[in-house]
Order: sequence, then structure tokens, then C-alpha cells
Amino acid sequence: MNKDKQHHDFLRYMPAIVDCERALRELSIAWRLIESTTKMVCPAEAKSILPTIKVTREGFNQLEKQLIANLVQQNLAKLVQEFDFKARVIIDIVVRNLFERTADVGFLSMDEAIRSFILEGPDADARGIVARLQAYREKYTVYDEIFILDTQGRVLAHLDQDNDVQYCRDPLVAQTLAASGYVESFEVSDLRGGERSLIYSHKIVDPADGQAIGVLCLCFPVAVEMNDIFSGLRKPHDHTVMLMLDREGCVIASSDAEHVPVGRTVPLALEGAYQIVSHAGRQYLARTCAARNYQGYSGPGWFGHVMVPCDLAFRQQTQEMLAQFDPQLLAGVMSHAKSFCPPLHDVTTMADAINHSLRRVVWNGKIMASGESGDLLRLKAILQEISQTGDETNDVFRKSILDLYATALSSNLQDGQYISRLMVDIMDRNLYERANDCRWWSLTPRLRQIMAREVRSSADLAEMTGILSAINALYTVYARLVVFDAQGRIVATSAPLADGSELVGSSVDEQLLRDTLRLSDASQYCVSPFAATPLYDGAATYVYCSALFHPDRAQVTGGIALVFDATPEFANMLTGALPEQPGAFAAYTDRQGKVIASTHKDYPPGSTLLPGAKASAAANGSSTADIRIHDDTYMVVGYTTSSGYREYKNDGQYTNDVIACVFVPIGKKTDAELPVESLSVEAAPFTGAKREFASIRLDGETFALAASQVVESIGAERMLSTSTFRQVLAGALDYQDGSTASSVFVPVVDMRQLLLGSRSSDNAGKEIVIVRHAGRTIGLLVDSLHDVMEFGEIHIDDAFRMSGSGPHYICNLIRTANPGSTIQVIDVERLIATFFAPRKEELMAVS
Repeated sequence: MNKDKQHHDFLRYMPAIVDCERALRELSIAWRLIESTTKMVCPAEAKSILPTIKVTREGFNQLEKQLIANLVQQNLAKLVQEFDFKARVIIDIVVRNLFERTADVGFLSMDEAIRSFILEGPDADARGIVARLQAYREKYTVYDEIFILDTQGRVLAHLDQDNDVQYCRDPLVAQTLAASGYVESFEVSDLRGGERSLIYSHKIVDPADGQAIGVLCLCFPVAVEMNDIFSGLRKPHDHTVMLMLDREGCVIASSDAEHVPVGRTVPLALEGAYQIVSHAGRQYLARTCAARNYQGYSGPGWFGHVMVPCDLAFRQQTQEMLAQFDPQLLAGVMSHAKSFCPPLHDVTTMADAINHSLRRVVWNGKIMASGESGDLLRLKAILQEISQTGDETNDVFRKSILDLYATALSSNLQDGQYISRLMVDIMDRNLYERANDCRWWSLTPRLRQIMAREVRSSADLAEMTGILSAINALYTVYARLVVFDAQGRIVATSAPLADGSELVGSSVDEQLLRDTLRLSDASQYCVSPFAATPLYDGAATYVYCSALFHPDRAQVTGGIALVFDATPEFANMLTGALPEQPGAFAAYTDRQGKVIASTHKDYPPGSTLLPGAKASAAANGSSTADIRIHDDTYMVVGYTTSSGYREYKNDGQYTNDVIACVFVPIGKKTDAELPVESLSVEAAPFTGAKREFASIRLDGETFALAASQVVESIGAERMLSTSTFRQVLAGALDYQDGSTASSVFVPVVDMRQLLLGSRSSDNAGKEIVIVRHAGRTIGLLVDSLHDVMEFGEIHIDDAFRMSGSGPHYICNLIRTANPGSTIQVIDVERLIATFFAPRKEELMAVS
């Protein structure tokens, strides 16, 4: 289906945008009516403004189409972006988890106790091996069942005593025995009562001759893992359904089993950013993502899938989220719309241009009609209607543009939250494995036996070094593994320091030793603070420790320390999820802002990167996003506070709150100001003589000019720059109006500089008001046009002047209907007398 048509079809599912479209169409009818009425009522008087009315109407119609299309596109893009993230997280987090399982089954298949159990045959200690499997299961809680089979498929030992399975006839036995490594299968298995199960299997070999003697099977409960992932991604009032699918689209796990149950087949949506699919008689917007390769592993061939009924997809409103931010900050961010949301920039620029053009034509029309009667009074009425309709149209566009802004901004904030959550989830799941590893390896029989000896021979120490080196070769997330005695002296390591020096004979940190000696059994562990340590060549890392107990009694003989290779591992976790955008960076910090790891060179471990009060106090597992000014740059910053994984950080053994932060730049901090709303100015009631004034705006203040002295207003983009010795001269105009046959150079005075002392820095959107007195013409650079109004003579006072204080450019004060409010009237006669004939050098270098 054509994307434009598809976007249009989505409009009916977006009630807020439908309302906006209806309002704009009603205003379009009003514009046509105004144009038709003007042609009939006063065609001659309105001859000069009719073309502008037509252009304005056509511009509004074009803007309406573009705005509605962009609103639909941005709402759709936000949803698709969310879907893409969720679908990728569903599969990628699982793949990272399952990658660890492939290492586990290979390592456990070489376990000395398991090999001995099989080789001993019928006389083997079945209770003892079940106890060892149970000890492993208590450390690695991701498994719900473990089997030891012989080469014929007979079950020799397993954990679930309620499962009386005696024999496995699954093809996985033959497949595993024929494989050189692990086998990953997700099939119906008689080991699990005929249910579809994810099983990691590996052959067990006799260390003496390498012959296969059995098969080890680790069973991974997919539903439990997926429920944890789904709950982390689910939002309040979320209508999306998150699924894990197999290659055929069959549901393996569902976040809403009542809506889409396990076993149901749904259409895959692998093409493009999204697809519209039909399921159970309903239209869904869907996204399917395949797994990305992780260290050479791509998982079982599953897919992450997210889908939502089209009629429920766009119910959430986002404009309210702007209220939480400082308006000045929003103005600064808005100034970078061209980079972070080009459609927003295009629509805003077009709306501003049309609005400026409309205001100018109305203002100029009122100037033309000022002081007249008859047909020109009808023109005044029409101009008033144009002005009112323009204000209504501008208000609808303003609200719609705010919706577009809020949608684009909330999409960026949502991204920040999701990315930071992914980063902290990856960290928690990774470090969960570290806590498991140290406790399991502390149960290594030979390590316990050797450390129980009062005197250890050089052969004993060499054997321990070999064991540690073999483990470290398989588990490369560690810089090294260390065994130390009860006095803290290091007796064996898997690898020397980077400079080649040995750690053997040195001592571990005293606090780490005390914490290790306090452990009461093999289910416990301790972790060092994230700090520099000699065990990591002087760099900062975590060290995971578990006690080595005497084989025959509850006596701690020492400990095993796993030195996490923090620098590359944390860098991989952060960069793997970091957006590919120049200037973006990510970090892990503690609640006080102390950096654990960062992708930014200015924030090394140990430095400070304050996450902000809201993030520092956030509950575990919560995510937030904010807009911050960091390094003089507007940044979208996402935060998520760690909540652990399974029992890790949740069983009371270990507390270590980490905040994942991601900083994505929007643009450099600017001095952009919020648009100043024109203050309502009403004339005080009067009878008798009156005068008309043209009002303009300067830095939010209203000033007035005698309407009889105003010729017209033109856009400041027509001004030519000049070299001048007088700061108040902004430039010059090559100007021609209907009263003369040839053009003349007209000086342009910067009224901000003249009256307020602050020079105009940017002329975009500004106006030049042409004024004339006694046949002399000058241009006044002002911020914007306001209105043309009548005031009673009784409310017009002379301005107070102090003698000897230099030129005065305010001749009158007008008292308005607002008590205490006055409008200053600019003295055009004095301005022209001062600036009409500038010195020759002041208009040199006109460009």
C-alpha cells in the first residue's frame, strides 16, 4: 500500500487530529466567504489587498494539508519507534541471556562430580549428585530443571521429583552426542511431559579417553523470563501486545494471553518500519524484529513482535507533557526544530510567514482606510473580519503546532527512557551471572580440597592455577580469577597483571577479606565497591567473592575472587544501545553521580556526572526523561535506576543502585525567546474629537505612531545593510511607493536601540514601518505590528520632558481603558528632523 495513502488511512484512528482537521476546514470556508464578500462589497477599495487575501487563503489551505500530514506522520513515527524498540528489546535481551546458557551447559558438562557419577554406574551416589545439581540450580536460578542422561537416553538424575520420567526418546539425545558443542532445541520433549521446552544440551565425555558417556540437559523456562521482560516494557493503559514468536509466527510467550494466547499463529511483520496485519478479524499495526548477532550467537531463530489494534493505537495525548518544562527551555529547544523535527520547523516557518503577511496586509489596509468614510468604512469592517478570522486560524495552528512539538519531543524523551532501561537491564542481567559464577566456582571440589590442607605443595598451587586459567579461558568477562587464603594472601591466579608481575604472595583488600570470611554458606557472596584495585591493574571495577569452605566442616579456608573486566564490558553495554548520533553519550553512575563507566572521555570512572534530583531519588526500576542544558547544549536525557534481576539485588545480600543515563544532543543553547503575545489594548470610552494611531511592538511593549504619518509597513528582509557611525541606523531601503516615479534611499532606524537601548540582533520576522512628514520619508525597524485604533483627544497627554537631556522621541502619552496603562507616541517629526539627512559616510557601503 502507498505510504501516503496509508498515512491518510491512519487519520481516522487519531481523534485529536480529526478534530483539528475539522476546525481548519471550517476556517477555510470562512476565508472563502471573506474573499467573496470583499469582491462584492468594496472591490475598488480592496483592490490592493485582494491578491494578498487570496495568497493567504491558499497558503492556509496548503499549510492545513501539510500540518495534518505531519501530525499523522509524527504520531505514527512515535508509535513505530516505540514498537521497534520494544520488539528489539524482547528478542535482544533474551538472546544475551541465552548466550550465557550456551556457556553454562558446556562448562557444567565438564563437572568432575557429574563425570564421576556416570562412570561409577549403578553404585553411584544418586542423592549426592542431585544435591549438587540442586546447588547449581540455587546459584543459577534461570533454570527450572536439570537432567543427566546416559548415551541411550536413560534418565540417571534430575531435580523435579514429581516428574517420574525414566527415558528420553527425543532426537536431541542423538543430536547432542553427534555435536561437537552445545545443542539448542525448542521442541516438544518427553523430558518435560510432552510440552514444548527450550533445552540446552551437551555431551559428557570421559576425561581419560574423550568418549561420550552421557548427556547434560539444562531447561530454561521461557515464560518466566518473558514475563519479567514484558513487565519492564509495559506502560499504564497500554493496549499493545508483546509476543515472542518462533520462525513460523507461532506465539511462544505473550504479554496478554487472553488477547493472543500461546500457541496461536500471528502474521509476521518483517518488512519496513511497520505493517498493517489482520488477526482474528481485526486490523493491527505490527512490528517484528529478528535477533541481532551477539558475540557470534543469534539465538534459536525467534522474533520479537509487538502489535496493537489500529483503533486503539493513538488514544494517548501528549501536549500536556510540555507543561512540566520551563517555557524558556522549550523556546530554546524549539529553535532547533530544523534538526530534531524538520516537519515541525517547516510548518512553523510557513505558519509564521503567512501570519506575518496577513497581519501586514490588515494593518496596511487599516492605515489606508484611516480617517476616511463611506466605502472605506466598509473596507475597515472587512479588515476587522479578516483580522479576527486570522487570529482564530492562527490559534488553531498554534495549538496544532504545539501538538506536533509535543509529539516530537515526547518521542525523543520516550527514546531516552527506553535506551536507559535497556542499558540498565543489560547490566543487571550480566552482573547477575557474576554473582552466580563466584558461588558455583567456590564449590569446585579440588579448590576446596587443596585449600583445606595446612600445607599446599607447588603442585597443588599449579593445579589451582590450571583450574582458574581453564575457567577464565571460557569466561572472558573476567580480567582474572584469584584464590586467597583465610589471611587474605593470594595463593593462585588465572593470569598475571598487565605488566607481567605476579599477584601471588600479595594480599587482597582487608574489607573484602572481612566480608568474605563473614559468609556463612556457599549460597552467599559479597561484592567490593566499584573502586580502583591492584587486582585490576589499578583500575576501578567490581570484585565478586565467595568463601571456600572445608569439604568436611563449616570452616572458611579462604575465598575465590572474580575480577570483572569492567572497562571493556561496560563500554560494550553502553555503546551497544547508544544512538548513532554525534555528541550522544551514556554512563552508569551511582545515586550521588559518581561515574562507574561512560562513553564520554570527560567522564572517566570516579568522576562526577550528576543525574539530577528526580533521577537520584527515583525508585528502583523506574525510568524518567528530561531536557537538560549540559555543556551549553540542549540534551534529551533518559534515566533508569537499576532494580536487579531475579534474586540479584533483591534478596537482601547485596545493594548497589546504579543509574543508567543517556544524553542525546538537540542543539547548542540559544537565547531564543518565547513569542510575546500581543497585550490587549483597548481605548478608553470617549466622546468628541478623536485621533487614529498605528500601534507597533518593541520588546513586548506597545508604542504608537500617528496614523496620518504612516505610509505602510514592509518586511525587514528588504533592508540593505550599511556601514555607519551611528548605531541606531539599522540599514537603508531602496524604496518606491505610488507617490513617486523613482526609488530613493531611505534610512532605517533601529527603534529598539533608539528607545530601549538594546540593538535588534535578528531581523527575521521584523517589520519596517515607512513614515513620512513634510515630504520626507524614513523607515522604522520594529518587532511587529499591532493594530490601528482610535483614541479620544481627552485621553492624549503631552509627554513629560526634562530640559537638557538630549533629543526626545516621545511626544504624547495615551491613557487606555486599562487603569494605569499608557501607550507612548513616537514623535515622527523629530525623528525625521534628526535622521532624514544623515552624513554622507553614514550611508556608504550600501550592499
